Amino acid sequence: MKNRIIYESIEGLRQEGLRFSVDTVAEKLNISKKTIYKYFPNKEALAFALYQTYYADVKAQANRLTADSSGSARSKLLFLYFDAKLMTSDNIFNKYKLNKSLYSYTTEQNNDLWNIISSSFDESISEKDKIALHIILDGTFEKLCNEKITPDEVIDRLVNILW
Repeated sequence: MKNRIIYESIEGLRQEGLRFSVDTVAEKLNISKKTIYKYFPNKEALAFALYQTYYADVKAQANRLTADSSGSARSKLLFLYFDAKLMTSDNIFNKYKLNKSLYSYTTEQNNDLWNIISSSFDESISEKDKIALHIILDGTFEKLCNEKITPDEVIDRLVNILW
């Protein structure tokens, strides 16, 4: 049940964004909030478990995709990074008043994910350029998160530019 709660929470946060709540998770799983709190003593514990699981899964996917140099794999890498930005947008952290340690954890995990993705760039790209690209992509994806624009066209163009 614990894993079902975690995965439903990941999906709920991804799909519902600011409308996501523990009530929604309980309703979708047809359980009570009390059952959720049996496994997670508070919202922060659930959030931490959610992000631990999320990043373990997404980094494993990214590692598999970096071995594939096709355009579709590179596009999927950028979609993974965009999804991670959606999952950690400031709006979500501010609404749920998630603590600083969780924010630090997700920032570190996003940086780890970026390092996996950037390892697949052309070897001629310098470390300074990778840092600049990281800043550019973070800003671009943050804007896409806030504007609710579909990222498809932007990511397609980024794949052509980056690889």
